[in-house]
Amino acid sequence: MSKPKKLVEAAYQYSKEQILTKQWLPQTHITEIGLSKKLGISRTPIRQAFLRLEEEGYIVIEQNKGIRIRENQISLQGFHERLEFMELLLIDYLHFLQIKEIQFDTEFLENILDQMKKVTYLKEIEVFSTIEFDYWKSLYRYAKNTYTTSLFLDTFRSISGQADQEIQGFLQISQPTKLKHFNQILIFLKNNDYALARKEVRILINQLSLIAIQGI
Repeated sequence: MSKPKKLVEAAYQYSKEQILTKQWLPQTHITEIGLSKKLGISRTPIRQAFLRLEEEGYIVIEQNKGIRIRENQISLQGFHERLEFMELLLIDYLHFLQIKEIQFDTEFLENILDQMKKVTYLKEIEVFSTIEFDYWKSLYRYAKNTYTTSLFLDTFRSISGQADQEIQGFLQISQPTKLKHFNQILIFLKNNDYALARKEVRILINQLSLIAIQGI
């Protein structure tokens, strides 16, 4: 094997290992110049390695941004399982808020919901998903267990980052439903009514599951 091919193979194997071992997490951005400095090789073999990884579905090459690690593909069953997992975490978190008698400041959530209303129905669902991520992050800001918070947000990212067209379609048509229930959850939080907030979460997840079954 010639030296150029060896360099491409080295960059490919290193990058693939970083992805498979979760050293590079999904949605992480990696640049050619950064990896070039890391491995001590030129950008040309790295670029070729990235093209190979993109063909195999591991990454997305974004112009002027480098690469983004792609989420692992999930089945419809995996999609439902993640929704159920998010529901369990949310119910537990809201119960924690109730027990601790947290006075929830909803100002951040109100601002985020205003942003979501402006981008609902846009074809660029990434915009809505980015704002939705901020909604969940703001909702979880009173959590004491950072690991649980990370699990919830990572699970959300594993859904919103799917490239599958069917799941993308679900994410598109579910926006009005999410907005409706997010707003209702906000009202309950504002009134410190965590029992009704938990009930609303169950309704939301049930609605999302039904949309997935009927719409995909």
